[in-house]
Amino acid sequence: MKRLLSSVICVGILLSPLSTQNVLANENESAIKSHVVDSGGQYEKRGYILEVINEVDDPAIDPIISEFVELYFDVYPKLVTKYAADPKTATQKVILKFDPAYDGVAYADAGAGMIVVSSKWILDRPWDLGLFTHELSHIVQAYPRYDDQTWWITEGIADYIRYEYGPHHEGWKFREPKETDNYNSGYGETARFLLWIEQNKNNKVIDILNQQMQQNTFHIHDFEEITG
Repeated sequence: MKRLLSSVICVGILLSPLSTQNVLANENESAIKSHVVDSGGQYEKRGYILEVINEVDDPAIDPIISEFVELYFDVYPKLVTKYAADPKTATQKVILKFDPAYDGVAYADAGAGMIVVSSKWILDRPWDLGLFTHELSHIVQAYPRYDDQTWWITEGIADYIRYEYGPHHEGWKFREPKETDNYNSGYGETARFLLWIEQNKNNKVIDILNQQMQQNTFHIHDFEEITG
């Protein structure tokens, strides 16, 4: 972030009673799993909405969009419950745009509730679905500041959330630390630092920092109190 179905085909098939039961069971399982209403690019499930704007003239993007939709309804409600300043008033609609003109990776505009993903990036790396979790974190964070003093902790918490909620892939993981790394390097380096604090000093560190950032009260010296 730093610079951040629509046709139905009916076919008559002669089925045995057992195979009929299997088919119905599979259909019911699929229906229970999804319950997603698709209205021409706008998907809805249990009050949450994802509007997809696809500007890509490449059918290879279609299965990727399907995975993004599934990930949204699996992860985003959890992030709202866990990390939103007020889950009752947090936005329940996100706009997801696949942009062939954007030459970065992805970015979020929390105020507009929009996430823009580089179509080139995701077509070249279709496994990188976790970037969506990272950007959804920014929508939920909705921190009032993003500047030279705060960007690193914003991105570090978002990568921590990506690490916690996935999806996980070998192509994205916390790399081994280097001597040049610092707690305020942002992204994975800061996320790894916060994870260490959570595991060794204070398991509420993310909750504390997230709330402070939302209230614009965070100060670097707060780490003294958080870690003891």
